[in-house]
Amino acid sequence: MSTENDVRLGETDDFAREARRRVPWPLLTVTAVVVLGLFSWWLGPVALVAPWDNFILLDGGYRIAQGQVPGADFSNAIGPLVYALTSLGMQLQAVPSLAAVTYGCLLFLPIAAVLAGYVAHRRLPGGYATGFTVFMALLVISVRPPGYSPGTTTYAMLYNKFGWLLYSALLLAVLVRPRTRRPLADGVALGLLLGLLAYDKANFFLVGLLAVGLGLLLRTVAARALLGALAGFGLIVAVFWLGFGIGPAGYARDVVTAFAAQGTGKRLGLLLHSIAYNAPVGVLALLVVAGLFWLARRRGEPARPWRLLVVTLFVLGSSVVISAADSPEKSDLAALVVIPLVLVAARKPELPRWTGGDGRGRIPVPLLAGLVLLLVATTAPIAGKDALALGISATRRDALAAPSQRITSPHLGDFVVPADAKWQTAYRNAAAVPAMLDDGLALLRRHLRPGDRVASLSLANPFAFALDLTPVTGGPLWWDLEISFDERTHPPAEQVFGDAHWVMVPKLRAGQGCCQDTVEALTRIYGGYLAQHFRLVESTGDWTLLARA
Repeated sequence: MSTENDVRLGETDDFAREARRRVPWPLLTVTAVVVLGLFSWWLGPVALVAPWDNFILLDGGYRIAQGQVPGADFSNAIGPLVYALTSLGMQLQAVPSLAAVTYGCLLFLPIAAVLAGYVAHRRLPGGYATGFTVFMALLVISVRPPGYSPGTTTYAMLYNKFGWLLYSALLLAVLVRPRTRRPLADGVALGLLLGLLAYDKANFFLVGLLAVGLGLLLRTVAARALLGALAGFGLIVAVFWLGFGIGPAGYARDVVTAFAAQGTGKRLGLLLHSIAYNAPVGVLALLVVAGLFWLARRRGEPARPWRLLVVTLFVLGSSVVISAADSPEKSDLAALVVIPLVLVAARKPELPRWTGGDGRGRIPVPLLAGLVLLLVATTAPIAGKDALALGISATRRDALAAPSQRITSPHLGDFVVPADAKWQTAYRNAAAVPAMLDDGLALLRRHLRPGDRVASLSLANPFAFALDLTPVTGGPLWWDLEISFDERTHPPAEQVFGDAHWVMVPKLRAGQGCCQDTVEALTRIYGGYLAQHFRLVESTGDWTLLARA
């Protein structure tokens, strides 16, 4: 491997050259991010084609707002970042509702944009830095999960979107040397990114640590920056510990427990599918790097772009590995955009001026075309689908849902599911979820007494938030077979139902909804305890209500 740093940017005269162009890229970056934020605020909570997972967000945010602590009062297999943001959004409302999720995203938007913008503008030509930052901001306000169609509007899996944008900024920070030496400031930014990744989702954080190690090996991360990184990371830990009571030990225990329940077959299947989906971009990236090897040999250059090959393989491999621990994200792996950006940074001196380069050399047209195509392939599909999802949501904004599609709870007044939504969500097709929730709420209202707590034997518990009840303690925030629990790894019944006065069990209907195996597994695991400590009170078309005996 060459001792020269192929991931190096131009010399300090690049600053003078860009200054002469007088394009106010930082101002354009701020303007674009503000416009996206205002649009998200105007759009508000969107109609939910895939509704059920959103109850996890609301329940998690509500529990924290009520003073419960993840890792102590309830377990959570996913990091607490998105739930803490939702709880802050609830503090901004007189009557907390689904809008709290939107407000939480808007609170996170400046944090993400500042970190991404700081990293990008210190390492990339202005236009690329602005584009990267706006791309990351779009992920924050997007209303579809990675890998899903633009019409599947939902706030589900915010943690994956946040993870991808934070990991992308981290990769850029550790794989491209900054233009000027500011080891302390760069280290703090790196530590903040790592800290947010740690409290967002463990798989992103663990791979992020490997990326930092690679940066130290390639000397694109200065060793002196580690002190600042520790300070930035410590600041994030302190914010979550002092602000929300979330200690790192409790969170780590939740992650370890959830890891023990992971189905290896399911994860292996996701890994193989991710490799297949992202093979075209991977092949294109490797062809571009091969072209750089050919160009170096043709010119007789002693240095070969080995570092660029290592960086490309790492970004490809790490992104695919991360996706194997997520939901099916197909080719929506935002971190892959770092590959063409690293190549742009490395070849800036010879790129044409119209592409943001210096124009001091000539790069072959096929190689330039491959680089442009790689940049488009890693950004346009994701950004296009996210923009289309926002546009679809905007067209639905003024359309009043039928009364049957609104849930009779002040806290869920803006929780709207389109009447034509056919998504296979938990236990029912999406359009039937409001009626199912209304049935359960009416059932509980007939029996609840002040101070009662309700547990739910389902993916998520929507009832505490919907009825403004004190949440149960001790159990997990959500249940998903072979993701957060299995029949060997699960909390004891006394911990799950210890302070519950009532238990709601959804009724399953063949051919309607997903996640039925989760309820069946929970019934097998906890059925004996429930039969011993609870009695049947009432049964409706959608729910069975059990009361403590």
